[in-house]
Amino acid sequence: MLWDLGTGKIVQTLETQSPVTISEVSQDGRYITTADGSTVKFWDANHFGLVKSYYMPCNVESASLKPNHGNKFIAGDEDMWVHVFDFHTGEKIVATRVTMHGPVHPVCFSLGGESYAPGFEDGTIRIWQAGSRNHEWNDSEHPNGLSGRVKVEVTGKIESGLHISREGERDKATNA
Repeated sequence: MLWDLGTGKIVQTLETQSPVTISEVSQDGRYITTADGSTVKFWDANHFGLVKSYYMPCNVESASLKPNHGNKFIAGDEDMWVHVFDFHTGEKIVATRVTMHGPVHPVCFSLGGESYAPGFEDGTIRIWQAGSRNHEWNDSEHPNGLSGRVKVEVTGKIESGLHISREGERDKATNA
């Protein structure tokens, strides 16, 4: 269901097969992205019609559409994979398994689309470079199409404070 934040009233109900685990309005305001079960859907944000629906090779916890041209989207799953797909065809471009932090719950692109952040069950958020700034993924930097460099890693729980380690270095310091 979609609500009007000003009035608190339901505006529209979007039909899905499974409970929705995430919904996101694209930065340009054109699409609403939802993830439910093994499906990622893109809805017209003005008329609420279904624009695209893709069956995923996994149970999807979250999905995010790349800003600007919206030609890619990312999806995080319960099996600790972060997937990158082509928005227009639904074809998988790359998949990266992240084994040390647990299932991937939220995923989100930065405002400019040059990086994205998956969040993990253990409270870790990793911010990865998505490639060059020309709206294309830079396949030359890493065999799986990602730069492979962590810009910032945030660990800890919000209620206990945050610890930020730079350039992929993991500090064993505890939060106060």
